[in-house]
Amino acid sequence: MKSRCSYLILSVIVSCLLAAIVPPKLAKIQRPRDTWAIRSVLDKKPRMLTLALDSACYVAYDLAQCTLYKVWKGGVSLDGAPYTDQKTIQPTSWGTAYVPDSLLTYQWVAESGGKNVLTSITNKGYAFRNNQIYLKYRLTTSLGDTITVEERPEFIRSNTGKPGLERVFTLADAPTNVTVLLKSRQGTIPLSASKVTQSVTYFQNLPPQRLPLIEEKFAHRGQYLIEKSDCSTCHEIDEPMVGPSFRQIAARYGKEKDVVSRLIRKVREGGTGVWGSSVMNPHPALAENDVRIIIDYIFTLKPKGSVDVASVTQKQTETTRAKPGYGAEVEGVHPSYELTTLHRPDFQPRVGGLAFLPDGRLLVTTWDTVGGVYVLDRLTTGNPRDVRIKRIASGLAEPLGITVVNGQIYVLQKHELTRLVDRDGDDVIDDYQAVCNTWGVSADFHEFAFGLVYKDAYFYITLSMAMRLKPGELQQLDRGRTIKIGMDGRYEWVNYGLRTPNGIGLGPDRAIFVTDNQGQWLPGNKLIHIKPGEYHGMGWGLLNSNASPPMAQPAIWLPENEIANSPSEPILMQDGPYKGQLLHGDVTHGGIKRDFLEKVAGEYQGAVFRFSQGFEAGVNRLCWGPDGALYVGEVGMAGGGWSWREKRFGLQRLKYNGKTTFEMLAIRAKHRGFELEFTEPLSESQSLQPADFFVQQWWYKPTPNYGGPKMDLKRMNVTRLNMSKDRTWVSVEIPGLETKHVFYIRLPDHLKSAGGQSLWSSEAWYTLNNIPPNVTTPANE
Repeated sequence: MKSRCSYLILSVIVSCLLAAIVPPKLAKIQRPRDTWAIRSVLDKKPRMLTLALDSACYVAYDLAQCTLYKVWKGGVSLDGAPYTDQKTIQPTSWGTAYVPDSLLTYQWVAESGGKNVLTSITNKGYAFRNNQIYLKYRLTTSLGDTITVEERPEFIRSNTGKPGLERVFTLADAPTNVTVLLKSRQGTIPLSASKVTQSVTYFQNLPPQRLPLIEEKFAHRGQYLIEKSDCSTCHEIDEPMVGPSFRQIAARYGKEKDVVSRLIRKVREGGTGVWGSSVMNPHPALAENDVRIIIDYIFTLKPKGSVDVASVTQKQTETTRAKPGYGAEVEGVHPSYELTTLHRPDFQPRVGGLAFLPDGRLLVTTWDTVGGVYVLDRLTTGNPRDVRIKRIASGLAEPLGITVVNGQIYVLQKHELTRLVDRDGDDVIDDYQAVCNTWGVSADFHEFAFGLVYKDAYFYITLSMAMRLKPGELQQLDRGRTIKIGMDGRYEWVNYGLRTPNGIGLGPDRAIFVTDNQGQWLPGNKLIHIKPGEYHGMGWGLLNSNASPPMAQPAIWLPENEIANSPSEPILMQDGPYKGQLLHGDVTHGGIKRDFLEKVAGEYQGAVFRFSQGFEAGVNRLCWGPDGALYVGEVGMAGGGWSWREKRFGLQRLKYNGKTTFEMLAIRAKHRGFELEFTEPLSESQSLQPADFFVQQWWYKPTPNYGGPKMDLKRMNVTRLNMSKDRTWVSVEIPGLETKHVFYIRLPDHLKSAGGQSLWSSEAWYTLNNIPPNVTTPANE
């Protein structure tokens, strides 16, 4: 065995280590990809960096270990949610490795006095110079030393045409009594403290490589078709999610011909009502025979025992009106704002983050294959063709947050908070500096990092839970939390028990608010006021499942399918009568919602209102510009998962036009009911009676199921009504108010203002965490 391994090494690799040699001048470098340095999960490993050095040579680095992971001929399949709109999967390498994986087991060593004194090694980012990349590592020793290593990999060929990898190392700040070594089964590379160290490895030529068909990985073609489609967006094999599990479907139906025909029709046409109120998106692009194969695979999952089919079947508790703003989403743009479209055919961003530079230019990050950062200038001309767009960074791993601090750009990637530096002033980022990359991660597709808020010298981000862990595998300790990061990269936990907190922002009194998405243990969507140590209900992250703490109440519950599906970034309003309130977007329900908050017994609570629709896609990010306009970044996935009406991209601007829109401005809790304030006085010609109000009350109980029913749902009666003299507010008395309950309040659709306007939206959802003390006379009467 030993001789065979030695022969393999000698036949595949011809290696030479040349210390203190200046690297030879290279010919003009041509990369096989525009974005040739790519951060992502790769081959089920997180924190990877893939470099497409040449069409004959890809290399990948494990940045968590600061070591070379793989050298191969082939390429990378960028599969997954931001790349191909497919959940559950992640990028993988394909082709043939030049070196067997078992031989690429590198270990960093810092020796002093014959002992290894290395205590840690950390990736500090990388820089680009002359179209080459320089990786940076920081080594610390038990002697108190901090040593910097810079590595520059490059593809070369020998005089005989053999492909090769050149690695050039530069060492800095190494004391004379410490020797830095990079060891592997191929040998040891001693790094010189005074000169560059060059390592050159040549390989045998490999034949052209073929991208494997994904279909070959699956035992049943139906599995492949499910993976290729958006089925996993709403269904899992064993557990109910948005829709029933595949096993529940198999258990419910027999494989009779008429049943299969009905299921094929249901998949292709969509619908609702069979498994509850959730809507199944139509799939007209799926061929009938492909749907038949999918259903055939699902029936192979039919369990032998019983399955709780009813666990995902919920009765529709009420029938709401279809009129927009009266039980249905509002249509069009809010009348008090003008909408301008900034995207165009040559710039269709799936927006992950928005921020403004001090000079007024807009930064946009994109959740896509490019993983880019763009800078936009000349935004206010009104014509998207006048906007100047330049890509300044690329290859980032799902950048879902960006901010500017003291003129410096910080971007949040899936696995890292990164500072972007332009060293030569050409508006292209040269230096990608790692600020923090040590929070817990796995290879799960759902481990997003959302943000980015900067407050009082700290960054705040949120980390979502993993969704596809293996049996017995636990969540990483940092998942489902808001974390606070210092400029030195150290971080601490703030809260825990979050699921998919795709939105963090500053609200009243500069308090931090987060939105979270309904799911297992979360019976509804939420707007949460962040407070240290609070638990928010998602039980997957608990270390001891037998000791679940009480769930902190959100500031506002956002009921699923009524006012929310995938709530996103909250932002404080800066103009009009709504100044001081919050807005937040929604990727799946679509549009922007408005949140009125008040403090009762020292805790935030309040109401959520429909605000505006009319955008190109689901609203993901919101940012105020120096021109006083609200910039709206939009995103989506094809196939219905995490998207509004199948739309995938958009960048637009809302500008307040000074017009008043007749609607509820605020709802305030009172000791025996609520006070409703309007943006305009009610018409003198109209009366408003207690019977005109439709009010419901319920509470939410967290369970292991996806979402949850409304507990103790009941109709509430308005028994008394009092209107202010100026007819701008009305107070209603409602017996039986209960704390920690949600109240749905709907006004009659015939109401008009003194100026003759109809209501823009008649409904609101108020979360009553605390009941105010008794006050005999309203404050503004």
